[in-house]
Amino acid sequence: MKKTTLVLTIVQAAIVVAVLLAIPAGLPLGVPGQWEWMRISPKFAIPWAWLALGALFVIGYASFAALGARALSTAGSRWREARWLVGLASASLVAQVAVTSAAPDECDLTKWAYVNFFTGSAGYFTIARDQAQGDAWRFLADYPRWIESQDSLHIGTHPPGLILAQCALLRVMSDHPGLATNLERLEPPSTAEGFRQLAGIARRPVTRAERGALFATSLITLLACALVVIPLYLLARVALSPRGAWCAAALWPFAPSAILFQPLADTAYPFLATSALALAAWSARPRRGPWPIVLAALAGGVMAFGSAFTLAFLPVGVMVALVFLLERETSVGSRLIRIVATGVGYVVPWLAIWLVTAANPLTIALWNLHHHARFYDEYPRSYWRWLMVNPAELLLALGAASSVWCLWSLARPRGIPRSALAAMLVLVVVNLTGRNLGEVARLWMLFMPALLPAAGGALDREGAAPAGLAATTALLGAQTLALESMIQVVYPVS
Repeated sequence: MKKTTLVLTIVQAAIVVAVLLAIPAGLPLGVPGQWEWMRISPKFAIPWAWLALGALFVIGYASFAALGARALSTAGSRWREARWLVGLASASLVAQVAVTSAAPDECDLTKWAYVNFFTGSAGYFTIARDQAQGDAWRFLADYPRWIESQDSLHIGTHPPGLILAQCALLRVMSDHPGLATNLERLEPPSTAEGFRQLAGIARRPVTRAERGALFATSLITLLACALVVIPLYLLARVALSPRGAWCAAALWPFAPSAILFQPLADTAYPFLATSALALAAWSARPRRGPWPIVLAALAGGVMAFGSAFTLAFLPVGVMVALVFLLERETSVGSRLIRIVATGVGYVVPWLAIWLVTAANPLTIALWNLHHHARFYDEYPRSYWRWLMVNPAELLLALGAASSVWCLWSLARPRGIPRSALAAMLVLVVVNLTGRNLGEVARLWMLFMPALLPAAGGALDREGAAPAGLAATTALLGAQTLALESMIQVVYPVS
């Protein structure tokens, strides 16, 4: 291991240890009196056997990441890259399940039964079941009027996509009971126990269709979150070598936010955001023919799909525009054409939805923004305090080890990939404008993968792979295993 890599690894380890010692000692998990993440209740027993198994998975994944970095250090074919990327996607899926299983009782895979059922953590399932399932098309047509009277929390600040997704899953499970039964057989024992507990909490049986829809939601979010490594590798590959792109993608699976917040829908958004950025980055490359325009339009379409679930994709659109504008090898006219194509790809699907359903998406968005602004009137936050807390929370949510490499990349800013630079600029602006005063570990999750090409590039330039990558991923896994034993970010609430 080179001297620089060794020093940075020591810094990473020191930060991780310091944080994990400070949290039990009373480190505020936010701003006291305004918002703090909860601490794990003592009643939730730590499963030491699963924790040891999770640690073994962390070591195994770190070894696999090192092997991939070594294999991709030499020139090879696209097929070799593809094979390793498929392996990384599979390893990401297994690793995220293994680490989640090592969480304390009721905060492990048991929460797959709870999180999307309780209105306090989500609420979309309940609305879909009680208000929208009977006639989803009518509910969507009335949504611009219905959203006007909603609160400033989850429901009032979101478009109807999550409710409609729950409607669709409930309908599929109702119409295909065999599918719901097969899904029930696939449930991990802790998830099955969660559904048994849920029936007692709800004071009524959870129907097979409801159970199938909730479990399917958890599986979809898990798949989307784990498979971020694919668009992330493709995004990084635009600017980096295969080894650098591998380093960037391999850092994602153990990002603390990606694991702690599952199965909230927020963990699925990074897949869409990173896919849109990857399409834009490949479109921005100097190339003639129709493909750059097609890729730009597809990027817009992906963002339009994401915007059906959350307006957080609007800043992603700014990042996409910056990716085009920062490309110096194409003419100004070509960059503007790509931006226009992206806009068309974004607007056309919404116009089609408006024509088919009569639900004006602009009205919905304006009410969502109104409710979001109203949130800070109802729950005042201190701008200056959160201005300092947000970046610190972001670094821990992305992972202290990954963040050290991202910060080290700033020593050579010209070497930072455009996508990572765009993400940094947008997050600075979002923080300075006070758009998010707290909860950035969840709310900024869809921006986090775009930062990792900066870390991957720094690892590659310093010759830190495979040893440095192995150490970094091991520290990421250790931090996440420890954090999920200390911090409670989704239901069940103690």
